[in-house]
Formats: sequence, C-alpha cells, structure tokens
Amino acid sequence: MDNESKSSHSTAGEPGTYRRTIGVLRIAVVVLAAVIVILVIAFAVVVTQLKEELSSQPGDCPSTDNIKLDPPDILPPFHDLTRVEIASIREFMYSEKDLSLVRATDIQTNNSYIYLIELKVPKKDQVLQYLDNGQAQPVREALVLLFRGDKPEPYIQEYTVGPLPNPYYKKDQRDFPFRYRPPTIPELIGVYEKLNRELHESIGNILKESYGGSLVDCEDQCLKFQQLSVMPTTASNQPRTRKVWFSLAPYIEFYSLHPLDFAVLVDMTSTQPKDYHIDALYYAGDRFKSIEELQRAYEFGSVTKTKIPFPTNNKDLYSTLNRRGSLFPSDSKLPPREYEPDGQRYSINGRHIEYMGWQFDLRMSTSFGPQLFDIKYNGKRIVYELSLQEIAVFYSANNPSMRFADYTDSSILIGGGSRGLVAGADCPHHSTFLSADHSFEFSDDAVRNDRAFCIFEHNTGQPIRRHLTSNGENKFYEGMMDIVLTVRTIPTILNYDYIFDFIFHQNGAIEVKSVSTGYILASFRNSAEDDYGFRLKNNIIGNIHHHMFNFKVDMDINGRPNRFETIEIVPKSVDNTLWSSKLDAKYEQTMMVREQQKTEKAAVVDFDFTRPQYYTFYNNQVKSPNGVPKAYRLLIHGMSKQLLFPDRGQEPSVAWARHQLAVTKYKDSERTSSSLFSIWDGEAPVVDFRKYIEDDEVITDQDQVAWVTMGMHHIPHMEDLPVTPTVGLDLRFFLLPYNYFDEDPAMGSGDAVRIEPRDQQNLHQGVHIENYGKTDDKCFPRKSSFYSEIRDNPGRLFN
Repeated sequence: MDNESKSSHSTAGEPGTYRRTIGVLRIAVVVLAAVIVILVIAFAVVVTQLKEELSSQPGDCPSTDNIKLDPPDILPPFHDLTRVEIASIREFMYSEKDLSLVRATDIQTNNSYIYLIELKVPKKDQVLQYLDNGQAQPVREALVLLFRGDKPEPYIQEYTVGPLPNPYYKKDQRDFPFRYRPPTIPELIGVYEKLNRELHESIGNILKESYGGSLVDCEDQCLKFQQLSVMPTTASNQPRTRKVWFSLAPYIEFYSLHPLDFAVLVDMTSTQPKDYHIDALYYAGDRFKSIEELQRAYEFGSVTKTKIPFPTNNKDLYSTLNRRGSLFPSDSKLPPREYEPDGQRYSINGRHIEYMGWQFDLRMSTSFGPQLFDIKYNGKRIVYELSLQEIAVFYSANNPSMRFADYTDSSILIGGGSRGLVAGADCPHHSTFLSADHSFEFSDDAVRNDRAFCIFEHNTGQPIRRHLTSNGENKFYEGMMDIVLTVRTIPTILNYDYIFDFIFHQNGAIEVKSVSTGYILASFRNSAEDDYGFRLKNNIIGNIHHHMFNFKVDMDINGRPNRFETIEIVPKSVDNTLWSSKLDAKYEQTMMVREQQKTEKAAVVDFDFTRPQYYTFYNNQVKSPNGVPKAYRLLIHGMSKQLLFPDRGQEPSVAWARHQLAVTKYKDSERTSSSLFSIWDGEAPVVDFRKYIEDDEVITDQDQVAWVTMGMHHIPHMEDLPVTPTVGLDLRFFLLPYNYFDEDPAMGSGDAVRIEPRDQQNLHQGVHIENYGKTDDKCFPRKSSFYSEIRDNPGRLFN
C-alpha cells in the first residue's frame, strides 16, 4: 500500500473527523428548523392580517325574516282564493247535478262549464265591523261564472259560492246574454280550424300569390288569423248577434307590425262552431259578401291585386326585439343597481304589507287586475279600496277590422295577463316577487302566474325636500331623498303591456302610475288610411288610438262620512289705490274659491284649463288646531278627453271615460265601473256607469267613491318601432295629505341628512354630519338567481 492510500484511509477513519461532520449536520438542522418556525410565524401573521382585512370588508347583504309569502293560517277578508279553495269550489260545483257541468278537459262551446272563479270581496260594512269593531270575520265566498251553452236558449250564469274553504251553497244567481261572453278557447279553436280549412281550400292560391304564405302546410311561411275586433250591433244593425273580425298576418315576430289587407267577418252567434259562417271579406280595400264573390273578382281582374312578399324572418327584421343598429355601450360594463344594505325595510305576511308607517293588503283580481285594500298610514285608514277598474283602447281606421277595434281589456282578464316579471328588466334585482293563483276555463287545477307582482324599495334620485343656508350665523343643510315603496304589476294584453305602479312615499302621499309599452296595432296602408296615422314602413301605418284607464278610489279620510270640495283658483282685480298714485288703481292677482260639491252630478269633473281647481276630500268633524279640515287632495297628472259622441257605438260601455273624475255615494251595488262583458254590451251595458251619476244622490257627509280616469291619445311614429318606449307616456295621479298632518310626517324619517358647522364663525373647525346612525359599506348586493332559475324552469316566465 502506497503512502497516499494510507493517508486517505487513516483520515476517513479518525473519530475527530466524524464528530465534526455530525456537528455540522446538527447546526444545519437547527438553522432549518429556525427558518421553518420563522416561516410559520410569518405565515400566521399574514393569515391573521388577511383575516382582519377580510373581516373589515363588506360581505353579502343580510337577508331578513320579515318576508312570509305563504297564506297565513287565518286568511284576511281581501286575500285571494288559495289553490285549496279553488279546488274545493270546483268539486262542489261539479257535484251540483242540476248544473250538468263538464270538466275543463272536455269543454265545448255547447257545454255547460266553469269559465271563471274568483274571490267575492265581502261587503264593506261587514269588513269594517270586523277590522274596526272586533266582530266576526265575514264569510269567505267566491264568484263563479258559468257558460250554459247546452241550454235551448244559452246564457251566462253567475253564482255566489260559499262558505270557504268547504262550500255547500250557491246563491244570488244572475244571468247575462250568452253573446256577451268573453272570447273562449273552444270557440277560437273552432273558428281558426274552420277559417284555415275553408279558405285554404277555396282561395289558398289567392293568399299565396298575394302574401307569399299559406294557412296550412306552410313550414316557415305561415299565415295566421288574429282576433282583431268585434262588430258592435250598433254598427251592423243586427241585434242579438256575435260577429268578430279576424285579420290575417304572417306568423312571425311580431304579427301586429305586418298587417295584410285581408280580413274576414265571422258570425259566431251559434253555440256550434260548425255553424259559424263568413259574413263578409275584406281584400285590397274592397268588401266582398262571400268567398265566391272574391274568387270571381280576382279571376276576372275587377279587384286590385295585392303583391306582398313574405317577410324574411331574421334578427334584423324591424319587428323583432333583437339588438341591432348603432350598438352601445362599447363594452359590457354593468349599469347601476340598487341594493338593500340592511335587508328589506318592508315586511310581507301573505299579502299584507307594511312599510315606514304604511300598511295595506294586496290582491290580484283575475278580471280587473291589481287591487289594494285598507290602506293606512300610522294606523289611520286613508283609503279603503284603491283598484284598477278597466283598461280601454279605442282605435280608428278606414278598414273595418281596425275601425271596430274598440277594446275593453277586462273581457280577456287583465289579472290573468299579469305574470313573468323579469328581475333587472321589469323590476330591480332586489325586488320581492309575488305569485297569483287563478281559475281559468282550460284547467281544473289552479293556474299559478309566477311573479305577478314585484315589491321593491326605490331611491327615486330626487330629494323629497332640501334646503341649504350658507349666509349669516345660521348655516346648515338638511335634505332627504324621496325613497319609496313600489308595488308593480305588468299585464300583457295581446300586443300591449301596461306597467302599473302603486307608490308609497314617506310623507304620507300615495302615487298611482300607469305606463303603456309593447307593440302597436298597425294597418295595411292605402290612401284612405292616411287620415288615421303616419306611414311607418312601405305597407303599414300606425293607427291613432286612445288609451283609457279607470281607477276606483274609495277614500275614508278620518272615517267614512266625507265631503268633496273643489278649490277653484280665480282671477281677481283688487283695489290698489293705497299703493298707487293713480285714482281707482287696480292690481291683478288670483284668489281661491272653496265650494262643496253636494250631489253626484255636481261632483263630475270635466277638466277646464281656464278654471284650475284643487280636489279635496275630508271629514268635516275632524279639523286641524287652526280650524282647517284635515283633508287629502286628489291630483291628476294624466287627464285626457274622450272625443267620441255619447251613446253611440261602443261608447256607452266606457261611459266612465266621459269625465276625468266622478264622485259618487258608496253602494255595494256599484262595486265596479265596468264588467268583463263590456266589449260586447255597448247597446245595453251590464255595468252602466251612466246610472251611477244620473240618480244624482246627495254625497255630503256620505261614504264617497272617487272614479279617476286617465288617458292619452296615441298617434304612433317611427320611434314606436319595434315597441313603444315608455318615456313621456307615464300617467299618474296622487293622493296628497292636505292639512291632514300638523307638519310633514317625513320629518320623522331617519333617511334624512343634516350638516352644520361646529362653529358658525369658523368653518375651519369642521362640520357635524347627522345621518341618524347610518353607516356605509355594509355589504355587497346579492346576486340575482333569476336567470339560472328560468334556465331550469322556463315555465316561471312563459307559463
């Protein structure tokens, strides 16, 4: 072994060297452990800081437990029928053998069947005895409407059925003419089948050559008939008939903007669809008595032939609601949203709602739409009933189908059309949505219209009051946003959509607003139509029409005995010699003239701009400390004048539209201003509003009802395509406290802000800001789940 080898071997095996190696390893382990400890400590510090930072950031907004939408155990007098009640009513009616009713799956026009069931609101006396005097709750009852098509002389029959939830009687029978019935599913199915078959077989070639489509076997070029208008008996001079104009249009989005110059008048008086027959035809501006007459005229060239290509149905078609044109914004930034930092500040129990001193009950009438009852502020009743009564739209045209398009929308059930409200489009994302259950002819089960109402608190963006004083030694600012609770519903009635808002302000004011949107009805354009609207596209004009809305306002200001007083503002020339160097000097100004309207005829208001007036309601026994009646003022911002001649055509069925306001004595027999028969009954209205006024009863110190009419004349224009925007079309009326409170009750609201200097002489000392305990940055808005919900359940929107 050489020396080098010896040396290496000897060094490796020495005990000292081994101990040194172990020592180095120990040091390394200690250092590594120390580093790990430091890292753990550092990580813990970071996590702690992060937790503290996260805990200081807002999280999800709190949800509150004051929203209870299920029916309460004891139903209030105004609560809509429940699904259980509807089922029990149907089974009771089916068990009544004398009625011979068929079930919903088997209905035909010549059967006896249930058309409609809805709540019968109890008499006011009974309800107030229960609410105010602790007497027994009125019996819950329903109105049941039957079509008795199998009788030798068919008729409509109405019963009161009760008591609920387990009915055993039907009473108070009322009968109406069968021809007054609203449009029904069996007869519409029957007439469409008859028209499609007969016209396709006889003049299908004319329709194809004229309009590029077919009634049957049409694939993507289908022509469809739409019920457009009825022929009033006053126009046809044929009493006891039921005739309907059906207008033809391509079946695309949206048919009412593609009118064709073809329509048929169908006599539907019979209870047997097989007996329906065409009474007249309209083609290219001419009238024909029969299909054969049209065929001959077309074949021999004695009629001007129409040539309209079938529309290309794509997203750029002007009648569709697809995004197009100049697109904005350039990015996808979200628009502003409201949210509720502390959860809902209102409460709902079933259909009873409370908010900032307000409380009321809400329901949805299947026939007439939204109704509010027992509206109180700080425990005192202001309004017993505030309800929509009717929507009417009367059109004008040269062509017959549009000429007779005089609609009263209760005939197709306003409340039944209220459904499918969309979060973020129809209502704010933070809204609470309420459903409504209905009983319709086509279903033995209750039909739920999901999202029929939305309830939301809203910052209007406008101060309800404010003042800034910046001079002198009394500098301060005080102001408050007008933050309100809104109850909204939007019925869709064929082509139109109507937005109805009931708005509760914190100063004791109630606002009612209606806005029209949706598609206009248009006519095929020819020179004879030019007096009735502007030409909007090559072949269409937008027809002039009049929208009318009627509301019932049963005010009980400090009790039921009320007075109706007008305060007229009149010009007055006053003596001014004391303040002038001229003899007999005069100065012009205005003064108020108070006049109590003592009878129903005197209480009719046909607004005259030369005589501005206030309309006030009060109990003469309740006055302010200064001796002034504690009143509410009715302010109408949506007046329009009905220009049709009285007692002609369909005008009698909307006699309420003759006046902007009528005040009548309360009667249980005068519950509504209209009926669901009003589209047919112009010759002899079932509910004749003229009689409410003609008996001219004394209304002084009586329970009074105000009937408020709003409206607008609409001449469509290009910007109404594809649908009418709401901007500038809102109609509204207000119930405003008028000497009712000692001061503005909104002075008690914590939503106000007051700012004043700490030292009036030295602003450098800063300011004191009083916001009554409110803090910012509490939470983030909750994300809406609506779109994910309807992806899984489209019926929530398209039920």
